[in-house]
Amino acid sequence: MSSDFIDHLEDLRKCILISLTSFFALSIVAYFFSHQLVEFLITPLRPHEEAQLIFQTPYEAFLTHIKVSGFSGFVLALPILFFQFWAFVSPGLYAKEKKTFLVLCFVSIVLFFAGVGLAFFVTIPWALTFLLSFQTETLRPLLSIGPYFSFLFNIVLVFGVLFDFPVVVIGLVKMGILKSATLVASRKITIVALFCVSALLTPADPVSQIMLALPLWALFEITVMIAKTLENGDKSG
Repeated sequence: MSSDFIDHLEDLRKCILISLTSFFALSIVAYFFSHQLVEFLITPLRPHEEAQLIFQTPYEAFLTHIKVSGFSGFVLALPILFFQFWAFVSPGLYAKEKKTFLVLCFVSIVLFFAGVGLAFFVTIPWALTFLLSFQTETLRPLLSIGPYFSFLFNIVLVFGVLFDFPVVVIGLVKMGILKSATLVASRKITIVALFCVSALLTPADPVSQIMLALPLWALFEITVMIAKTLENGDKSG
């Protein structure tokens, strides 16, 4: 086994160790603020005074605080995780590729948080308004804290991850694996696919689906323009 391969494995081990340590350390820090975090994450539900948030088992509230701490630790550690990924990959890249990759990592973080913000401050309040509108005089919302936070985390993560798809596409274009002409030719299929994915991954109301699909569509169009610019730059260079 070559020394270069062993060094590469050692670098990978170091990056994983730093990433996991950062995640657990920030999760522990977040636990000390878990009461405030829980109160903040309940914000989208506050306008609906008729909806009571309860826990049905003695340990459900405690587990929710653990989940909130873990989720917060992951979000806070995300820049570190991306940087460690960059640190692991960068030694095998040329100087120009390192700069491009670092920019893509930064854009990935920004887009992830943009998706999270859109989900939490816009989509989830709209979704709750729609879903809770089905209450009647005999059918009242009595929400368990566990399913509520699972609902919230799922939507937030879906938005954050899907908002990063342009970075993957641009990376493929930069490597020459994908062409802007292919993106243009598949525009109609891509738009339909975005709406289908949005319908599958959001609550069963058209507003939430549109709130995810339209930004993704806009990001796709921006990605096409960036891909064309990159190709033109490579040709002129």
